[in-house]
Amino acid sequence: MGQTRLRASQKVSVPVFLWLLAVLVPISSSRLDAGSFPPWGPYLVQTAPAEPIRTTLGSGLRVVCVGNPATQTVALSAFITTSACAETFLQAGIRHFVARALVDCSALDDPALAGGLEALGAETYVGAGVDFTEVTLLAMAEDVGPAAHLLRDILFRPRFEPASLDRLRRELATRLSRADELPESAAEKAAAARLFPGHPYGWPVEGLVASVAGFTPADVRRVYAGSYVANNLVIVAAGGLNPEASEAAIREAFGTALPGARLPETTDQPPPLRSSRETLQRPGAAAVVYVGARAPGVSDPHYSAATVALAALGSGLGSRLYQALRREDSLAYTVTAGAVTARSGARADLLVSCPPERVGEVETSITKEVDRLAREAPTTEEIQRAREYICTSYALAHQRNADLAHTLGAFEVAAQEGFELDRDLPALIRKVTPEEVSAATRAMFLTTAVVRVMPS
Repeated sequence: MGQTRLRASQKVSVPVFLWLLAVLVPISSSRLDAGSFPPWGPYLVQTAPAEPIRTTLGSGLRVVCVGNPATQTVALSAFITTSACAETFLQAGIRHFVARALVDCSALDDPALAGGLEALGAETYVGAGVDFTEVTLLAMAEDVGPAAHLLRDILFRPRFEPASLDRLRRELATRLSRADELPESAAEKAAAARLFPGHPYGWPVEGLVASVAGFTPADVRRVYAGSYVANNLVIVAAGGLNPEASEAAIREAFGTALPGARLPETTDQPPPLRSSRETLQRPGAAAVVYVGARAPGVSDPHYSAATVALAALGSGLGSRLYQALRREDSLAYTVTAGAVTARSGARADLLVSCPPERVGEVETSITKEVDRLAREAPTTEEIQRAREYICTSYALAHQRNADLAHTLGAFEVAAQEGFELDRDLPALIRKVTPEEVSAATRAMFLTTAVVRVMPS
């Protein structure tokens, strides 16, 4: 049975890319005959990981392929490199909406596409980040040929029927409205808006209730026409077959894709940041304290040190905030540290849920631990724990094809180094010094947006 899943924004928990939301949509009927494509079976034998390969087609479409020999599946991910800077406030979330429409609406309105997905038992994932939107198709590695053609059909055979778009618009508006009632989501959205006031970096990539409700078929067609062109795409394949086999399948499926004019994007920079504090009320019994900050982009020299700093502060049972808020004083229910990674517009956050009567103590404790890490270099043991936490989590994520394709594609789009940063990042993490961690903490948390969410 084919399935469609919604992938959330490029939110990471130092540094594993998470699947945060899942919506299952059954897809039925049948179309493709695997025998009509080249026999990829001879290429499937692989005993050791292969280095990723990069190819640029004549149309400007970039292809990145990597083998993952421990698996029998393949993830084909299309990264549409139109960024949030192409959106206005009234159209916040339109990139994500178009990607959802291509998968959700087309699967319902095009029986042939639905049947092809059903025949392969394929799953599709849709998501968005600051730098891109993403459509991923997951299938068996032996079906890489028909899977690549299905992905091409999803991207280049849109069925934007008004009734289906209206249904999707209402569905997403309802989902966003419900998310606004969740303390953690409300805190993150409020902090982002204060960290990047009046700028696309501060708007949710999934959009706002008011913006999504106003999307028209003409809006969808305009954004599609300026985004889904070959020179605006990166196709990544990760799976249990040789990279050359994936590259050949993608080249055969996408070789006729045409370049085109891309959507214009604002070059305005976010305004200078000022520290802020805000209190919200939401239903529930627990309170939330959220401390957000601007973070270095993925190609910034301080990116690795900032990642280690966040892990030292709030990732794992050995982190400073967990020790202070859970183990020593029993002030908190949950403690997390995370980041929204991007070329520009990256954010870091510390989030703690706690009893409402303890929010003052929790905020004081967070401030104390951040200030202490900014002033005093962490111990060698502390740095080693943070490094190993990050590198182990990173390695585990790379065992899953969809996560591996996502990571390679995200870096290929957002990092100056391209996907090579994925290869180099563990070594860069292990070279981070205690002094660099303190410096990164000072730079990130010098100016913050603090949001308290209290039960209504």
